[in-house]
Amino acid sequence: MTTQPPPPPQPPQYPSPPPAPYAVFSGMLGDNASGGWLLARAEVSNGLITLWVELPSGWTQYFSVRADEVTVKSAAQRITLVVRGQSYPLLADARAVGRAIGLGVVGGVADVVGKPGLEIGADLGRGANVAGAARAFQQGGGPEFLVAARQSGARTSRLGYGPLLAIGCGGGLLVVVVVTVITLVAINF
Repeated sequence: MTTQPPPPPQPPQYPSPPPAPYAVFSGMLGDNASGGWLLARAEVSNGLITLWVELPSGWTQYFSVRADEVTVKSAAQRITLVVRGQSYPLLADARAVGRAIGLGVVGGVADVVGKPGLEIGADLGRGANVAGAARAFQQGGGPEFLVAARQSGARTSRLGYGPLLAIGCGGGLLVVVVVTVITLVAINF
């Protein structure tokens, strides 16, 4: 009778480490020299945060630093990278700023000249503009970028549209109350 030798011992099986966080936020970086906007990509990869900007000469790396050296601030459709005291604000939809200003002017003029229909249209346009900017933030990879940056060690903060709208409405309500009180005091004295 022949017997088979026992199988060789198997090496221990260890779980593989989780993959390093990776995400990209695509947007526009304001160019102080020209006053225009440049295409930009912020990337989280292998514990680094890198900012790429498209210049007329091609894509250029502005910086690539360890994530724990970066503060990532986000409000509405903007992500700002702060590295060594320098801020790099990226907008998901830079055109939304111009549209908001234009719609604000139209709404103000419509109010002054007594055109409520135009004023309502401007208000609806501003609402659609905010929704479009929020959508651009989502499509540009904003939420994923914030999560990956946080997981990689960057300090992050986010102030979304809800709190911004609440602050705006609260401020508007405060102005109405103050003006009403001042008016009542002025009328009664």
